[in-house]
Amino acid sequence: MSLYSFSDRLRLLLRLAYEPSGGLNAQIWSYLGAACAMFEADQAILYQQALGGCQYFSHIAGARREALQVGEGALDAELHALMCLKNPKMLVLLPDITGNLPGLAYTPESAADLQALVAPLPATSAVLMLIRRRAGSVKEAPLHAQNDRAGQTGQLTAQDSEVLALLAEGVARMVQLNASPDKILRAQEGFAVAGIRSLPEYVELASLPAVFGVPGRVMDSLSRRVGQSSLSIDDIASELSMSKRTLQRRLQQAEINFAMLRDQVRFHYAIGYLVDQNLSVDQISNALDFSDRTSFTNAFKRWTGLSPSTFRKLFRDYT
Repeated sequence: MSLYSFSDRLRLLLRLAYEPSGGLNAQIWSYLGAACAMFEADQAILYQQALGGCQYFSHIAGARREALQVGEGALDAELHALMCLKNPKMLVLLPDITGNLPGLAYTPESAADLQALVAPLPATSAVLMLIRRRAGSVKEAPLHAQNDRAGQTGQLTAQDSEVLALLAEGVARMVQLNASPDKILRAQEGFAVAGIRSLPEYVELASLPAVFGVPGRVMDSLSRRVGQSSLSIDDIASELSMSKRTLQRRLQQAEINFAMLRDQVRFHYAIGYLVDQNLSVDQISNALDFSDRTSFTNAFKRWTGLSPSTFRKLFRDYT
C-alpha cells in the first residue's frame, strides 16, 4: 500500500484503530512504525508528561517490535514548549533536544540536516515527534514526498497536519487505555489497610501514580496547588479551562473521580508533612485544604487506620 496519498493514510489509521495487535507496546510500535512509513522518518517518539518528568516510547524506522524503547526522563523546557504548541509543526531539529533523543546518537553537526515533525496533544500533555532528513540534505526526500508534503517550504500541508494529529491521538489513546488504574482505584475502598504497616509500605501506598490525559492534568494541578491554593474541583476546573461538569465527565470517561485523585494527592503530601517536616496537624490540614483539623484527621484515619499524631509518633519520633 502506498502511504503518500491522504486516503491511503486514513485507511491505515482506521485499520490500526479497529484491529489493535498485541499489548500496549505492540500497539504503540504499530502507530510509530506507521508514522515513520508515512513521513519517511528515521525515528518516531511519543513523549507523554508524567508526574515528576515524562515517559517516552521510541521507534527506529525498520526496527523489530521488540526494539521499541520505553523509558522515563526529565521534562525539560524544550519538550514542554513542544507540548504546548497548538497545531502540528515542521521544525529544524532543536539543538538542545538532540542530545536527549533516545536510541539515535545525533551530533550538533548531523542535526543540522534533520527536521522534526511535531504533533502536540495539549489535552494530554504529550507530543508525537518524527525525526527525518530535510529536503536538500545528504539524503534527499523523494520527489513525491517533496510535492505531497511541501518539504521545500518548511511547511506542513493541511492534510499532513491532520494525519499527524490523528497519529498522535491514536498512540496517546493506546497509552491511556492501557494505563493501570490500580493505585487510583484503591481509593474507592478508602485506602483501607489491615493492621499497621512499615513506613516504606505507607510511602508506596501514598505514591502518586503515573496517570495521563485529563486525570494526569488534574493531579499535576493539585500537586502544584498544595500549600498554595484551593484544591476544590471548581478551582481546578477553572485552571484547566473547563467547566466543572465537563471535568467531571472527562474523569468519568477514565473511570476516575475527582475525590479519588484529590485524596491520593493529599495522602501523598500528608506522609511527607508528618514524617519529614515539623508541621503541626493544623498546618497540614490547612496546606491540604481541609475545612478543619478534624476533617483531616478523619481522612487520614481512613487512609491508614491511624491518627496523624499516632502516625508521627510511630514513624518520626520513635524511629
